[in-house]
Order: sequence, then C-alpha cells, then structure tokens
Amino acid sequence: MKATVERGEKLEPTNRNTDSQPLAERALGLIGHCLRQGCVICIEHTPVMAPRYSPWQVWGKPCCYNGDVQQVFSEIDRCRTTHIDHHIRLNIEDHSFRSRFSFVVHSPPAASGC
Repeated sequence: MKATVERGEKLEPTNRNTDSQPLAERALGLIGHCLRQGCVICIEHTPVMAPRYSPWQVWGKPCCYNGDVQQVFSEIDRCRTTHIDHHIRLNIEDHSFRSRFSFVVHSPPAASGC
C-alpha cells in the first residue's frame, strides 16, 4: 500500500479498503495495539540527527506504560518540553519476535523543513 502524508493531517491511501482516519488517530491506535501486545516503548532524544550516526539518549525507563497510550504521549510531551530543540523518537520493541520499530515523533522547528 502506498500512502502520502501531507504536512500534518491525513493519510491518503491509494488502496480504497484502507481507513481514512487522521494520522494522529491511526498512530494512537497502532501504538495502543503494540502496548496491548506487551511491546516495550522507549523514548529517546538527540540534539542532532546525522546521516550515519546520531547519539540518542534514553528519556526515562523503557516500559509498557500499563497499556495506556496517554501515558506514552504525556511522556513525549514532557521530553519535548525539556528538550524543545531536540529530535525525539519512539522505539517499539517486541521481544517475542526480536524486532524493533523506530520513528521520529518530534523535530525542532528549525529542522522540520529539512
């Protein structure tokens, strides 16, 4: 499935069977699904993102947040408030499959146009 993400609001899939929910709602649902499956979420931040290496620092402790998506987002907001000029990413780890998925959830205002 191929999707286009416009600056901010909705995924517009080319597949007609896919839901057209706003991107934020879809992200909440996917993170909630990961939490219900027992995945561990780790919030990390870095001042600079380089093509080959970025020194990510862990924010808090990696945990399952008791399955509560709102706890994850409140921790992201706390990290963003403390490190407004840093990039912030989520690492979602599923130890049963030995897999990890990472994605950036915040970029500083000066870096967002890059």
